[in-house]
Amino acid sequence: MKDISWWKLFWLYIIAVFTLEIIFATFFSLQHGIIEIFPYLYILPIILIARTHPRFAVYFTIVLGWIYLGLVFFFMPFEIRSFASSIAWFYIFVTIGVVISSLAESSRQETEFREMFDNSLAGIFTITMATKNFIRLNARTATLLGYTQKELEGTGFSRVWVNTKEMDAFFRQFHDQGRTDPAEVALQKKDGSKIFVLLTVSPAGTSRLVCSIIDISDKKKIQDNLIESELRYHMLFDSATDMIFIHEPDGTILNANQIASRQSGYSTDKLRTLRLEDLGLLPDGGLSAAQNTELQSKGYILFESLLMTKAGVPLPVEVSSKVIEYEGRPAVLSTLRDITRRRRAEIALRESEMRYMMVGDMVPFGVWACDEKGHFTYLSDTFLSLLGTTLDEVRSRGWMHLLPREDRDRTLADWNQCIQTGSFWDYEYRVVDKLKRTCIVLSRGAPHTDNSGKITSWVGIHLDITERKRYEERLEASLREKEVIIKEVHHRVKNNMQVISGFLELQTNYIDDPVAVEKLNECQRRVRTMALVHEKLYQAKNLGVINAGEYIRSLIADLMNSYPLATAVDVNVEIDDVNMNLDMAIPCGLIVNELVTNSLKYAFAGRPEGRLSLSLHHTEEHMFRLVVQDNGAGLPADFESRSRSSLGMQLVNVLVHQLGGTLKAEGSNGARFEIVFPEKF
Repeated sequence: MKDISWWKLFWLYIIAVFTLEIIFATFFSLQHGIIEIFPYLYILPIILIARTHPRFAVYFTIVLGWIYLGLVFFFMPFEIRSFASSIAWFYIFVTIGVVISSLAESSRQETEFREMFDNSLAGIFTITMATKNFIRLNARTATLLGYTQKELEGTGFSRVWVNTKEMDAFFRQFHDQGRTDPAEVALQKKDGSKIFVLLTVSPAGTSRLVCSIIDISDKKKIQDNLIESELRYHMLFDSATDMIFIHEPDGTILNANQIASRQSGYSTDKLRTLRLEDLGLLPDGGLSAAQNTELQSKGYILFESLLMTKAGVPLPVEVSSKVIEYEGRPAVLSTLRDITRRRRAEIALRESEMRYMMVGDMVPFGVWACDEKGHFTYLSDTFLSLLGTTLDEVRSRGWMHLLPREDRDRTLADWNQCIQTGSFWDYEYRVVDKLKRTCIVLSRGAPHTDNSGKITSWVGIHLDITERKRYEERLEASLREKEVIIKEVHHRVKNNMQVISGFLELQTNYIDDPVAVEKLNECQRRVRTMALVHEKLYQAKNLGVINAGEYIRSLIADLMNSYPLATAVDVNVEIDDVNMNLDMAIPCGLIVNELVTNSLKYAFAGRPEGRLSLSLHHTEEHMFRLVVQDNGAGLPADFESRSRSSLGMQLVNVLVHQLGGTLKAEGSNGARFEIVFPEKF
């Protein structure tokens, strides 16, 4: 039962009380002969009930009128005039009740309609049929369009309709057919943004139209997103690089993409009429029981199969099946990847591994491989046979415990350090084979890394270098023997030159001619210069070369001691730390001997002091630059002509030519000689 509000219930009580009082008043009035006043009293409850409960006012008025007539008939004295008046009052009561209840019901309906109009979630408005101007609109319409009600009232509907041509066509269809289906239209809000609404129109009389709009922007957005998603799905489905089949659990194909059509040779329409068994992907009867169980439990399954194309060519594929929902029913999405290249790569890999193992077995002591922690995963049979062990035993215990005790700990420690640092392994150690023979092994290996630089494995080789080591030992013994012989030769040459120098010095004691004595002294210094080279050679660690700095400084010191000078000569020597072979050292030493001798003999005569400098530099172009310079008297004007008759300068020119160099002499501020010659290897 519908609940009655306390306010209406209150008025029901008031009306009931008034009605009872009026009935009793009528009864007492008739008893006392008063008949003129009490009929007016019946109007009050009729008005109240018609106002508060208009639906029941007519019935209440009729019942109350019959009660009034009954009271008059039974209690009022019989008079025709009184009975006519009572009947007239009865009709007056009914008329008042009907009129007031009708007015109240109309007012109630209008109030309800106004509330529905104003509070409706849909926008409702009326427009003129001729001009399409807004007449009245509810608040929802104004809210949807971003205006106030006053801003839109009296303005044209075209103000908010984005496409006016679409509006004209819509209302033209309405006028021609008298009706139109709800339409999705775009309206423009006050801020310029668009809103999509569902518009319905119905006539309201001959001059007005009632319109309603419902905001479907979110629905429109969802529809657009759905369409876009469908387009993306079809684009991805048809542009996928793998074959895709959507099929029933029993293998009946529901859909297939373009790559599946191209690879199989069938059209997509033809594929929809086939089963996976027809393409050879599944055996007769479909998936096995184990495969079905895995598919249902995990939701996917991965296996390899052969796709039989239309041309009858088998195509190896990898099938990945997944349970999905397709068009509201369970289905299976199977992705097929062509693994022809992978199969070929696997075959090539197996062949490569076979060749690798063959090469490893052919190499003396063979090839080895281990993981990133240094645990061996492969050792060639030749090496295992040499140690008298197996690969399983090496994997569990290693093999370095089979090395001699004096090599074992050192080798194992170096191997562990190599594993930790990731450096290259290059090591020699001794191995005692099962025949108790000692072999020398050269083990070399390198780490393999992944894309991130992490070490994943090691690969290397074992080489038998026993014979090479023995040959190296014999060769080293032979070299040591030859070094002793060569040093002895240089020592004897130096001694012989010292004897010659001594003979020349003795000879000067028997010659009175000072010029001849000086000539013999020059020859003696030249001999000592060459003897000094051999002395440096047999003293050096490398018998093929001598240090240029040590040799030339010793030579200059010997020359300074050979000349008793009255002049204080400051000697400055700058020589790079370079080595010279014998073919360069002797000519270079003789040149220095001649140039320094000339400076000491002629440059500082009659002077209290002088300066002599010598420099030898080695350039990046493998050239030597020798400079001998003094601040003495300089060179005479006819130096070139006189040098042709001088034995010393002739010797210098010959030696410079022998070195393949050039000589440049300057004599303006003392004598300066610059010699440039290439390095000989």
